[in-house]
Amino acid sequence: MRQSREAKAETHQAIVAAAARRFRERGIEGTSVGDVMQAANRTHGGFYRHFDSKEDLLVAALGRAFEEMIAGLEHALAHVPAERALGGFVRGYTSAGRVADVGGGCPVAALSNDVQRSNEAVQAEFGRGVRALIASLAAHLEGPQAKREASAARTFAMAAGAVMIARASDQATADLVLAAVRDEVPHPATTPGSAPAGPRELL
Repeated sequence: MRQSREAKAETHQAIVAAAARRFRERGIEGTSVGDVMQAANRTHGGFYRHFDSKEDLLVAALGRAFEEMIAGLEHALAHVPAERALGGFVRGYTSAGRVADVGGGCPVAALSNDVQRSNEAVQAEFGRGVRALIASLAAHLEGPQAKREASAARTFAMAAGAVMIARASDQATADLVLAAVRDEVPHPATTPGSAPAGPRELL
């Protein structure tokens, strides 16, 4: 019996979700189609009913990973004043939980080195995701659009670089780099009755 459209769509989404996590956890070269299908609880033979190649799957997985990241950012900063948005983002992004959660974390920190060796379609999707993430963060800031986008891009690049270094280093080096990035972003004092923007917001 042929799969219903609903069942096929469900399988497709399960494969993409599994790939989004596996690629971040193990890298592109370290993840096979079989690994993804096993994680999705699907048979290897069914892969090509949904994707033409591993690269096609990677494009879809990157899209999913960035969507998850942006959804978390929007939820985290929904009620944070503009003057505290960058500080809240950085503290959340560089928190111990986020640094440790490679598979569920930011695709930039997890996959930048791999993507630079991938094809144009993969790189284009990665770039689209980065721009969308920066635009999402910039929307929570104040001032002219160009200035907001520049601040968001600078802050995001700094935080992502710090997480990449932290994951590759010993604990002392990781602590040094992460603390330096947190200190670099201003954290205005909270007003009476308001809650500080803390790491939990991006977890």
